[in-house]
Amino acid sequence: MIYLAIFLGVFLVMGLIFRVPIPFAMGIGAVVTMAYAGINVNITAQASAQALDKFTWLAIPAFIYAGDIMAATGISHAIMVFAKSIVGRVRGAAGAVTIVTCMLFGAITGSSIATISGIGGMMLPELDREGYDHKYGTALISVCGFLGILIPPSIPGILYAMMAAQNIMKVWLCTVGPGLLLGLSYIAINWWVVGRTEEKVKEPFHFGEYIVNIGKSTWSSLIGLMMPIIIFVGIYGGIFTPTEAGAVAVAYGLIIGWIVLPVFKKKFPEKGIRAITTDSAVTAATIAMLNVFAAVAGKMITYTRIPEILTNAMLSLTDNKAVFLLILNILLILVGMFMETNSSILLLGPILIPVATSYGVDPIHFAGIMLLNLEIGMITPPFAANLFVGCRVGREDIGAVIPRMVPFFGACIIVLLLTTYVPQIAMFLPGLVK
Repeated sequence: MIYLAIFLGVFLVMGLIFRVPIPFAMGIGAVVTMAYAGINVNITAQASAQALDKFTWLAIPAFIYAGDIMAATGISHAIMVFAKSIVGRVRGAAGAVTIVTCMLFGAITGSSIATISGIGGMMLPELDREGYDHKYGTALISVCGFLGILIPPSIPGILYAMMAAQNIMKVWLCTVGPGLLLGLSYIAINWWVVGRTEEKVKEPFHFGEYIVNIGKSTWSSLIGLMMPIIIFVGIYGGIFTPTEAGAVAVAYGLIIGWIVLPVFKKKFPEKGIRAITTDSAVTAATIAMLNVFAAVAGKMITYTRIPEILTNAMLSLTDNKAVFLLILNILLILVGMFMETNSSILLLGPILIPVATSYGVDPIHFAGIMLLNLEIGMITPPFAANLFVGCRVGREDIGAVIPRMVPFFGACIIVLLLTTYVPQIAMFLPGLVK
């Protein structure tokens, strides 16, 4: 355990005290630990090269680029209209529309921060007009940001699949069940907090008219909704690989944003293709650096036998799978509170997956547990990135917003426990993949 203590100690000191970027702090911690253990540090060069020498890696910058392109083409309003056609008659409809829109938009962009910024700027004025408390509206936007990450495609899912050598489609699908449960729970909470005090819709419900409205909104938002559909049908149907799907998504976004939409709207996207490309490249390069130094840390972890030592330590502490899963959840939420999701996956995955499998936890089930935990950490103070962005968009003080988040956080914990102790919630859809 001394090696793990040295690695984490150096990593935390470099990151928290000296403000060294997380990838470099991770790499420095790994190299220091290897030097202390007498391991030849020259292996870091080979590990770094091997980390990027993977065809699957190309999927990550491609999906980042595709998401940025689709976000810049102004499809958020069309998606909001589509969501409103489905849940617009529900009391508390504005909040329900916000929740569903965040799920759909996040699935397209693959970024919780982009979802909060894009949907927050559009829906917060709408919530204000509907009489929602502005602090509550800010809290709602903040907690909904990560829902789309649970609905594939998602970058964290690709990183986990690469790191754990698992099927990408199965990793993507393992969070769909928890994501839908959370979305429904959020809608129920919003109804209880706001909707039950609103007047019922006085216009009589006509099923035929309802279906027609959904059809119209589906047609108007089809351009945006088609991207995840193309990706899923292509991959699941064996037409192309996940990596090739990223390239298809980019091509689709470029055609829609700079050929189709300008023809109909007579207007090009406000953000130019050069600016979008630059932003996407910077984001992809950041994740690439994480991947490189995580590979170096992975080599150190393998040579120092940290997973084996940690497994033996855990088994000596408890041989009960349920107790282990409870400890695991507490650890991952704490990590998610302080670290960004992608960094946490690459840092902790190689350490915790062998331990989890020794307790009989399937790696795909573990993916659902890990991804859900880390995303919940993004809305949990003190370093809740989604909360900070939501408060910035809503121009609210964090201390005033946190109390409004408590019911939603409670729903997250309940869904997390269900996902942990009822594996089929995460495993049912992946089990359908051949």
